[in-house]
Order: sequence, then C-alpha cells, then structure tokens
Amino acid sequence: MDRIEQTGSEQRREPRFKFDGATILVFDDSEQRRTVAVTHYYNVSRRGACVLPPATGGLEVGSRLTLLPQPYLEKREVIVVNRQAGSLHLELPDSQEFSEFEVAEMIRVIPRDAV
Repeated sequence: MDRIEQTGSEQRREPRFKFDGATILVFDDSEQRRTVAVTHYYNVSRRGACVLPPATGGLEVGSRLTLLPQPYLEKREVIVVNRQAGSLHLELPDSQEFSEFEVAEMIRVIPRDAV
C-alpha cells in the first residue's frame, strides 16, 4: 500500500501516547495580558498534544501560544486547532515537531522507588 501524504486534520490522527503529565502554557489571555499557566496534557505525538484548558480562558481555535512540556522543557510554538470535550488540541508546525527522543522523554515512566 502506498503511503499517502497527510495534511491538516489528518496529521492529528496519527497515534498519540496516552499518559498524564504537566506542561506550561504561555499566551496572551482574553484581556491581552501575558499569561503563564500550568496545566496537564494527557496525550502527545510528534505533531501535537491535547491539554486541559487553563481556567484563565481566552484560548479558542486559531490561538497561538507557547508550550513547554515537562520534563523536556524545549519550548514550542503551537496553535489551537480544536476545542471540545474540555480539552485543547494543539498542533505544532512542521519546523517545530517533536523528535522521537523528545516524545519518549515526555512519556517516560519514572519508577516509584526512584522518587
């Protein structure tokens, strides 16, 4: 079967890794003030992530913000591409996509006895 080039919403259908982790969002809120919010993401892929929306609001489809996932704090510019069911679906541009190493670092499980 030939590989079909994926674009737009089809890219968000690639496998995502289910887990729970913290992330920092930096954006201009609804009153146009710089806002830093700590929230949780529950899945991630090389092309994007889904996060719980911060209580400050003002993030809608098309909003641009900076994502700093934990524990790998390399900041990425993302855009909100969908907002439904209590989550924000964030997409990374081609030049900002996560490497396989970065995704592995974000989803790595730390053994309880190591904490």
